[in-house]
This record gives sequence, structure tokens and C-alpha cells, in this order.
Amino acid sequence: MGKKKFKKGKKGWFFSAIGAIFRGIGWLLWKLLPVVVIGGVLVYAGLVVKKGLCEDRWLRVQEIRVVPPDVLSPTSIRTLEDKILGKNILLLDLKKIAGTIELGPGAQSVRVIREMPTTIRIEIQKRKPIANVQLRPGGPYAIVADDGFIIESRPALDPAWILMEDFSEPFKEPKIGARLQNKGFAEALRFMTIYRKHELARRETVTRVSLDPNGYVTVRLGEGPDFKLGRKASESINALTNAVYLLKTEPRENIEYMDLQYDRVAVKRKA
Repeated sequence: MGKKKFKKGKKGWFFSAIGAIFRGIGWLLWKLLPVVVIGGVLVYAGLVVKKGLCEDRWLRVQEIRVVPPDVLSPTSIRTLEDKILGKNILLLDLKKIAGTIELGPGAQSVRVIREMPTTIRIEIQKRKPIANVQLRPGGPYAIVADDGFIIESRPALDPAWILMEDFSEPFKEPKIGARLQNKGFAEALRFMTIYRKHELARRETVTRVSLDPNGYVTVRLGEGPDFKLGRKASESINALTNAVYLLKTEPRENIEYMDLQYDRVAVKRKA
């Protein structure tokens, strides 16, 4: 009898535990019921509001504003108007719109912004000219931006920007929208950025930068001479400063160039 009572008591304990678990689950669901109901109401309300906004006629695009206004052609603007005007401003894919905008050589990047409730603003960053680049002796000047793209062609030098000679390009006339291939162009810009902040720039003006086919940089100070700086021109400011002091010992008009690429300065005198 004792063994049977023991088995019965053990079995009763098991079912009591199961019942407690189910009662706990039921209690928890009862407590969570208000939260679930409120969450469901909020989700439903959000969907209703979203649907209402998407159908709201007051959120239809009525204007496209381009900044600056002279970057896009009238044809490009009309194409955008045909695609966007009258559409719901909330449903527009701004990245997709930006990807369809054809930028001219003078533009670098584009960003599309919603201006609620009815305006799409298109902001275009223009390329900034930084150099006059001659592609052949006596040729016209390619106005080049800092990323190497040619944005304009001019018959005369613009004194606002540095003069560069790059006779190694495959094209000898400025091609609007083309990009310079010479690897020395970026290094020459780095050199000029550093040089303009150096004290030497207050005494000597860089009047010309030349690039050879291998990207080696040569600069001219004033009326001369030329200084060969090599592929790492931006690291040669100190060597250039020391070389300028050497000009005090000899008339600079007698020197054709000074080569600063090596530990010892090589001087080429005019014949």
C-alpha cells in the first residue's frame, strides 16, 4: 500500500506542475492583452494614415526647384517634370531620380530633397576650375577642375588659375567632359596646396607647372629657372626652399633648371 501511495503522489505532483505552467501562461496573456490590443490599434491607425497621405491630393508634386538654376538644360528639366509633376511626393524614390539626371561636365554630384508638401529640390554641386592646362605648345587652354575633368576651353590664359603644361595626353585639343590621364596632375595640385601655405610663396610665385608623360612634376618660379621635383613634388618643398637660396650665388637667368630629385642638386646652365 505504501508503494502505491508513493506513485500516486508523484503522479499528482507532475500534473500540478503542468497546470501551474498553463495557469501562468494564461495569466501572462491576460496581462499582455491590453498591450497587444493597443499595438494592433496603433498599427491599423498607421496604415490608415499612410494610405490617406499617399492618396492626399495636397501632397502632389507641383514644383521642381534646381539649385543652381543654370546647371541643367531646359530639356533635362522638362524630362524631370514629365516624370515627377503630379506624383505623390512621399512615394518618390529620390535616389532613383538622382540617378536619372544627366549631369554636364560642369557638374560633379546631385542630391534630390523633398520640400514638403509639394516641392522637389535638386541640388547640384558644380565642379570648381583650378588650372589652365595646355595640351600642345601654343594651343588653347583647357579649364580643368580639381578631379581632372575638362569643363571649358578658352583661347587665352585665365590668370585666376595656375598654368599647367601637359603634352602627354592622347588628345591635343580640349575635349569638354574628358579627363586628364596624367598621374602627375593630382600630385601637382597637392604641391600647389602646400606651397601656397609656405613662407616661400610670399617671395616666389609659381608661374608654370609642367608634367612629363611619366607624371614627373616641374615648376617654374617667376621668370625662371625651372625646378624638377619628380613624382613626389608635394614632399619637395624644403628642397625647393634650399635651392632658391642657391640662386643668390649666381644670376638666375643663367640657369635653365635645377634637378631636386636626388640628394645632390643638379644644375643645368644655359649655353
